[in-house]
This record gives sequence, C-alpha cells and structure tokens, in this order.
Amino acid sequence: MPPASSSESAPCRVYIVDDEWLIAQTLAAILCKEGFNAQAFHNPDQVLVRSMEHPPDVLITDVMMPGMTGIELAIALRRAGHDSRIILFSGQSGALDLLCDARRRGYDFELLEKPLHPLQLVLRLKNSRKPAAGRRERAAETAPPADSDSRPAA
Repeated sequence: MPPASSSESAPCRVYIVDDEWLIAQTLAAILCKEGFNAQAFHNPDQVLVRSMEHPPDVLITDVMMPGMTGIELAIALRRAGHDSRIILFSGQSGALDLLCDARRRGYDFELLEKPLHPLQLVLRLKNSRKPAAGRRERAAETAPPADSDSRPAA
C-alpha cells in the first residue's frame, strides 16, 4: 500500500463491538487491511471509556450484548457529545424493537442484519463521509457568502 500523502487526513477510526470476540477481531482485521484504523472490543464499557479520550469516527456494534445493548452504547456516545457515525448489526429479531424504541426517543442509527458480509461493510464505509465533515460541508453550502448583503449598495 503506498504511503499516505501529506494532504490526506488520518485514517478513519472505527470501533467494532461484539460480545463474540472472533466477530469483532475478524471485522477489525478486514477493515485494517482496507486502510481503516479499526479496533475490536468485546465489552461496551471498554468502548465508552476509550471514546471519552479518543472518540471513533464510526462505531459498529452488535445490538444484543450482555450488560449493555449496542443501542444503549450508541445513545451513551451521543449523550457524551460524540457525533460518530453509528452502525448497528444484529441477527436477532428483538433488535428491531430496540431500534424502534430508540427512534421514538429521537435517536436514529443504521441497522445491518447478520450475517454481515465484510465486503458490504467496507463498501458502505468507503462510500460515505465522516459525519462531522458532512455537517460542516452542508453548513458551508447553506451559509450566505461573506460579502452578500453585509454592506450597503453603492
């Protein structure tokens, strides 16, 4: 892989959370090979602690986990002020009920079904912008030009 040019930004930081360690490790390894800075976690509490100092650009989390669901983790990141892109994945039907409840409470997250094909995930990540960058660009598009109507006509 060629070295990153000085004009490129740092690789996208991706945290993958699944209580099944093999799934989290495998997805992290695949994303690292694709140029992402991906880290695997098997405990949502570890992600919360890590995110306070180093928030992810993208959080990919299983929904159904013991202790804390992926949706509870996602909401905790939002409440902490992080604007990470959040992708939930689950193979259990109860996940949809939890997602609907979160949406009623004002939180909207992406949901992918297990089994999750790694290539689909890579393409989804590569074909989208970081959330913060997208918001800055949209704000710039809608803001009036610096010199528009700010001075009287001559």
